[in-house]
Amino acid sequence: MSDPHATSPEDVDLSRFDAIVDVRPQAQTRPHLPESTFTPLERLLEDPAASLPSTSARVLVVCDIGMRSAIAARELAELGYQSVTSLDGGIDAWRRHGLPLAGTDSLTPNELERFDRQIKIPDIGSTGQSKLRSASVTVIGAGGLGSPVISYLAGAGIGTLRIVDPDVVELSNLQRQPIYALSDLGRPKVAAAADSVAATTTQTATEIVQGSFDSSSAADLIEGSTVVVDATDSFQARYDLSDATRKAEVPLVTGAVYRWEGQITTLVPNGACYRCIFPSPPESAARLDCALVGAVGPVVGTIGTLQATEVIRISAGLAPAYAGRLLMYDGAVGTFSSVSVQARPDCVCQRP
Repeated sequence: MSDPHATSPEDVDLSRFDAIVDVRPQAQTRPHLPESTFTPLERLLEDPAASLPSTSARVLVVCDIGMRSAIAARELAELGYQSVTSLDGGIDAWRRHGLPLAGTDSLTPNELERFDRQIKIPDIGSTGQSKLRSASVTVIGAGGLGSPVISYLAGAGIGTLRIVDPDVVELSNLQRQPIYALSDLGRPKVAAAADSVAATTTQTATEIVQGSFDSSSAADLIEGSTVVVDATDSFQARYDLSDATRKAEVPLVTGAVYRWEGQITTLVPNGACYRCIFPSPPESAARLDCALVGAVGPVVGTIGTLQATEVIRISAGLAPAYAGRLLMYDGAVGTFSSVSVQARPDCVCQRP
């Protein structure tokens, strides 16, 4: 039985309504009908007179899929409002019919559909999605950590990915680097990674650099970056990255893995640098390379996925989760723990 208070998108003429009320939480940050006003459902029902012109006004109520708006229409009718209509199927149905939406920050219909699940998250919304599209992220290392980072950032709609790595794909990589296939063996990782991105999206442009990262190339490689990702396996590279990103005032999301264990932190310009956390490499640093000590693929993937999540958070305009703390994961026992990290007054990063 059809709802007498609901109207399908194809039957809606927005010009005939005196008010269009969007009852979704934080609706103003998400694609919405033109000329909408925003009042959460609970507030609308508590004090409808604050949002509606009169009990005789022609009102269209809107939500994501038509459930909240249907409740609002029924409740308002019982309160004496004579012409309240719920948009059947909500914004989802409106979009499927190809009808215009405001607040999309020039996102295309293809982008609105592709990133729909992400845009629905209130603190991302269309504004955050547009920021992701404008972001440029440099990923240093296209191996175990870089693989999930590259995959998820491309999937999220990051505008530009600069991928830096000197190596070619080897058979032993396939255990923990899922963006590569047997057909990629012997190819430069950066080229294979770019092809993997191109196979899944046209929204992300790639810039590839087949070469090593060091202090002499650092400034050029990170120039213009919104965020930089450390997906290397070298203490020296981490120090050089920390120095370069601090000077450029760009956040650095750094991760590392050892056998069953992994860690992640985000270094922000005015916080701790990598030397604040590790003043010097451990004596065993040369033996920490996964080629020597091994690494469990899903553990590497876990840390890389956390890095990708952090980059999405920062690129969308949200606060970093790992600034000021080092998160540690032990895959052997399935635990997470964290410690606070602060800038050390005696560190070189604190000198004028």
